Amino acid sequence: MAAFLSRDIRDGELGVFGAFSQIPWSACRLAQASHAPGLWFICGPSAAINSELPRLMWSVSDNRMHQGAEGRITLDGVMDMQGNPTFIDFGFYGGFQIDKHGNLNMAYIGEQKKPKFRGPGTVGTMATAWLNRVYLFTHGHTPRLFVDKVDFISGPGFIDGPNGRQKAGSPARSEGPRYIVTPICVFDFDEETKQARLKSVHPGHTVEEVKARTGFKPIIPSNVPQTEPPTEEELAFLRAFDPESILPKLC
Repeated sequence: MAAFLSRDIRDGELGVFGAFSQIPWSACRLAQASHAPGLWFICGPSAAINSELPRLMWSVSDNRMHQGAEGRITLDGVMDMQGNPTFIDFGFYGGFQIDKHGNLNMAYIGEQKKPKFRGPGTVGTMATAWLNRVYLFTHGHTPRLFVDKVDFISGPGFIDGPNGRQKAGSPARSEGPRYIVTPICVFDFDEETKQARLKSVHPGHTVEEVKARTGFKPIIPSNVPQTEPPTEEELAFLRAFDPESILPKLC
C-alpha cells in the first residue's frame, strides 16, 4: 500500500496526513528517498513539517515527530490550513465508512439523533472538498466499511456522482479522490459516473474476493491487473524505516 501510494507522489508537492497515518507517512518518506526529494509533508496533529524521524511510530501525534523536522505549524496556522487548504496538493484520509462515490464518514453510524456508533467527527476531513487530490486508505476491507452510501458525509468525495463536487462549491481544480487503497486492492473512479472502479488487486487476492468483501457494486473492467508489488529497493527502505514491523500489523 505504501509503495503504491508513494509512486503517485510528485517532486516539489506539499501533502498532509492525520494522526493514525503510518501508511501515508511511510509513502511520503519512501517518495523522498526514491524520486521526490523536494516533497514537503505536514504530519497532522503534531504539525511537524518534513519530519526526519528515522523510524516509523504508532502515531504521528507523537512529540518526537519534531526531531529533525524542518519546521512546525502553530495552532493558528493549523486552523488557517483547515479553513483554506488550497495551497496543499494532496492529502490522505480514512474513515469507518466509505461509499461508491468516495465519500467518507467519521461522524456516526445510524441515525443522527440516535446513532448506533459515534466517531471522532469530521476532524479536518472536510478539507477533502478543496485539496487538489485525495488518497483514501483503509486498514481493512469489509462490507461494513465499504457501503453503498455513507450515513454521514464528513469528507466529500464525488458526493452523488458527476458534478457533485462542483455543485457543492468545490473549486474546479480540486479533482477529488484519486484512489482508494485497501489491503486487498486499489479502486479508482470512473470518469463518467464517478463511481468506484476496480483498478487492480494485490498479489494473493482475487476479483471475486473483492466483490464479496465490498458492500457496494464496484465497476469491474474485463481485465483487472495485479497491483505492481514493491521493488527490492522499496522493500529495503520500508523495512529499515519500520524496524518494529508496524505496517504489517495494521492490515
